[in-house]
Amino acid sequence: MLGILGELKVAHPRNMVSGWISQNRNIIFPFLAFAIPLLVRVIPEILMGSFLVGFDSIGYYVPNTLLWLKNGVNLSAFLTDAPLIYLLLMSLTSIGASIVISLKIIAPLLLGFLGLSVYIYAYKALSWSHKKSLLVVLLATLYFVSLRISWDLLRSELGLIFLFLALTMLQKKGRTIKTEILLSLTLVLIVFTHQLVAVIAFAIIIASALRLALDKKKTESLKLIAYSIPAALFFVIIVYITYFMNSISVIGFSGNFSMGFESLASASYSSVLINNFGFLIFCYLPLLPLLFFGCKHLKSNIQLKTWIIWCLIPVLLVLIPNFFIGDILPYRWILLLTYPLAFYAAEGFSAIKWNWYKIAVASILVILSVSFLALPNSSALGYYNSFPSYVPKSMLQNTVQLSDCQSTVNALIWAQNNIPNNGFLLVHEAFYGWATLNFNSSRMIFYGFSDPLKTAQKYGNSTNVLYLIWWVNGTGWYGESSLPQSFVKLYQSGNIAIYKYSTIR
Repeated sequence: MLGILGELKVAHPRNMVSGWISQNRNIIFPFLAFAIPLLVRVIPEILMGSFLVGFDSIGYYVPNTLLWLKNGVNLSAFLTDAPLIYLLLMSLTSIGASIVISLKIIAPLLLGFLGLSVYIYAYKALSWSHKKSLLVVLLATLYFVSLRISWDLLRSELGLIFLFLALTMLQKKGRTIKTEILLSLTLVLIVFTHQLVAVIAFAIIIASALRLALDKKKTESLKLIAYSIPAALFFVIIVYITYFMNSISVIGFSGNFSMGFESLASASYSSVLINNFGFLIFCYLPLLPLLFFGCKHLKSNIQLKTWIIWCLIPVLLVLIPNFFIGDILPYRWILLLTYPLAFYAAEGFSAIKWNWYKIAVASILVILSVSFLALPNSSALGYYNSFPSYVPKSMLQNTVQLSDCQSTVNALIWAQNNIPNNGFLLVHEAFYGWATLNFNSSRMIFYGFSDPLKTAQKYGNSTNVLYLIWWVNGTGWYGESSLPQSFVKLYQSGNIAIYKYSTIR
């Protein structure tokens, strides 16, 4: 009996856990690649309470969705707005779901699925290990530049999900007809979701086709081009419509490059130069220690290299005086660099042998991400004061900071109840989505980022009484810290006030 007991071995709990993970890694690691980014992205949504995270969320997704459902959609304008995310929002809203709750749920889900698509690409296309694939997911989704994209660029995120899936299929050897058709459909979905991501996809397709042709694989090269034709035709149609509607340039830069944080309309050549190269350094300086090692060790990958080169071209073109017209700046391309660079950073992290070095670099990246996620605008890390037009100081804001959200709602409710029937509310871009939710849209005058005084002078007369929602003097955003004396304060809640326009001074 004692001999039998002596032969029995009690498994150590740590070995049991390791064994279980080893047996189930094909499920565990993809699940973590989805769950970790999702849970992290939930943090700012919880801290914001009932209010939305992100400028575009309240500034564009909310008003566009509600007004299109109410007034109908112009097909041409709808196509140029990369409508797939809007179709999802309109479908949910039309069946009774709250647009605010839908966005608060969709935003974390998108980052989760983006993490999963990055994992699939790293594991399937690059043949990386489970742990290394999860590492690149963390860098590609939780680095502060990636979090900035997840803050409100939901269309970009959805397009990137499809892009990584397309790149995985593109890298697959011995593709079947079914895979080729699926690749073709995925490319169409990318165009339908976001034009900038589509441009990256086409650049990678062209580079891959050229490589196949140079490798004397002309049949595969021609097949790849053929399966890309539907998406290319769809893209050409959208660019044609867009060009004649004069909403964005044919190379894909948004005219509203500031994304609503600040107006940078009258930028000189030197300031454009400093802004772009300064912003590039600002975004990726913390990754340089990892990129240095990653560039040495990552095997040649035409997809990632093409992505990086294409995104850098607009930055380099800024060196040509007067090349970019008006307000067109390539900051969006700089943001999209974070995903291919994450693979080089992951390779670099894996190649570093000094644990102290890894800990130091990881600590810096964690501090940047956590502070961006959880600190309010008023307590933001000093690093984020550098480019508030492109990267907000904190994720805990939308068109206004968190501390002003409830005051904005209070002010609009007061305006709805107290503005007379012949009164109209002047609404800046920052308050447009808020007003769509909380104010009668038929009594709203939207003036975007224009001058409120000039707008009031244009629309004010003996019949119309004009009102304005804005910050109290000395606290205003968007380059308008204080209002002219023509605007008389009637109501105040926190830092937000309702003013009445008066021609008597």
